[in-house]
Amino acid sequence: MTIIQSASAQTVKASADLADGVNAFRAGDYINAWRVLQPIAASGDAKAQRYAGKILITADLPDQIAGDERAGVAYLTRAALAGDYAALVELENLRLAGKEFAPTLDDMIALETARAEAGDPVTAWRLSRRFETGEGVEPSEAERLKWLEVAAMAGEKWFPKASEAAFLLCEAHALGANDARAAQNWCGKAADSGHAGAAILLRRLAKAQG
Repeated sequence: MTIIQSASAQTVKASADLADGVNAFRAGDYINAWRVLQPIAASGDAKAQRYAGKILITADLPDQIAGDERAGVAYLTRAALAGDYAALVELENLRLAGKEFAPTLDDMIALETARAEAGDPVTAWRLSRRFETGEGVEPSEAERLKWLEVAAMAGEKWFPKASEAAFLLCEAHALGANDARAAQNWCGKAADSGHAGAAILLRRLAKAQG
């Protein structure tokens, strides 16, 4: 067996083990799920980290599994930092539920900022909303637009709200900053992705330019 074939076989086995662990979790067999998933999580697999975190946070945790809820949150945080959106949602749901061991709003904003600074559109979109509403931060139009740009640049293929982010940028530049060129660029990007509102606004901008 060549090195490439060996690596491929290991990848297939790891994928099968991960699936077995997830199935055990879904069946409520947390002991076997932990036995399978914990080593995979320790190797850095984000999905395994998410499920390991969920096991440790589960109310009916078997005595055979060492750990606590805060360790579970740590697993979920590592998964979210690696780009696992489901883990991010799990963390936010824990926060909203007011769990004692849940991350704080500041924790969530720090996590989202780290991901958004790496170019992640989902967390950039979430941050844009926070800076619009002032949830956990000082409202800032400049910050809102900054993160909207990250979300818009991802494209619809990678982020379904990319065209909406581009449209919001178009509106901001057309109505607030009064920057017709930037407005047209963002509306054009949104319209190319099928955003009906952007197409209408783009025609109005073109008409206004004469």
